[in-house]
Amino acid sequence: MAYTPPFERTNEIDNLCMTIAELVGMLHPSSELSTSPTLHRELRIRTIRSSLMIEGNTLSHDAVTAIIDGKRVLGPEREIREVENAKRAYDLIGSLDPYRLDDLLHAHRVMMDGLVAHPGCFRTKNVGVFDGDELIHAGTAASYVSDVMTDLFTWLASTDLHPLLSSCVFHYEFELIHPFSDGNGRTGRLWHTLLLSHWRPVLTWLPIENVIRERQQGYYTALAQSNADGSSERFVGFMLEVIRDALLPYAQPETAQENRQQQALDYFLEHPTDTIAGLAGHLGCSQRSAERIVADLRKQGKLERKGSARSGSWLVLE
Repeated sequence: MAYTPPFERTNEIDNLCMTIAELVGMLHPSSELSTSPTLHRELRIRTIRSSLMIEGNTLSHDAVTAIIDGKRVLGPEREIREVENAKRAYDLIGSLDPYRLDDLLHAHRVMMDGLVAHPGCFRTKNVGVFDGDELIHAGTAASYVSDVMTDLFTWLASTDLHPLLSSCVFHYEFELIHPFSDGNGRTGRLWHTLLLSHWRPVLTWLPIENVIRERQQGYYTALAQSNADGSSERFVGFMLEVIRDALLPYAQPETAQENRQQQALDYFLEHPTDTIAGLAGHLGCSQRSAERIVADLRKQGKLERKGSARSGSWLVLE
């Protein structure tokens, strides 16, 4: 009998799917998320940094940007290699087939080149995920990994679930199996983006990894709860909320402008001496977009600059 991952739709999950479909429908073909190379670059930088931060990478936004631009930076050699590899892996999105297991192995090989002994190969030893000395999750026994991954891809290629749902279920099952010795998290998140991009190409640039990083504990909690339940509803619901919230700034222009302005004010309240470039990195937008947001806030009397451009600070007035 063909393998079918345990999963049952709920009213909450169906409502989230409907909301996401409506938001995707609001994305005009000429929208910034669809057409802006500058925004695409900023979001890709943010995506790569966020996914690697979840795995413990400590490089700053500026350092990651420099590495992606091909510049030399100071930092731990392994962390620099992680960024270089991740850029190459995400650059493959347009050529990878999300329904081919060999393509997944190739993506892992690129993502983990020089970081593990046998990139692109399933692990040969049993593994566990620990919180200190406590075992949180034990992956599938190594001797079964190849078979269960084949079964998972067979299901993925044949399921009649909506791509929003099948992508989330796949993400959960992939992390449950934990097929590689290392790099499972970053590869699973890449594959989720790849699956969404095959449903709607504009979602290639959707910064879901950034939202996951902002809710990192919730991500692990949802994984653990689905493990305990023996079914993926909790994780699927969490990921659908992530996708919805990643879409909101781009699918509702007026609301997006208000949200970004409030996010900018909140950011400068916490980081009054930071730069507009730092704000752009925080918002996941181009520096020019961040400059427009700051200019609008200053015209509205909500933001002031105290002191010089180099050594001054931002004052939030409301």
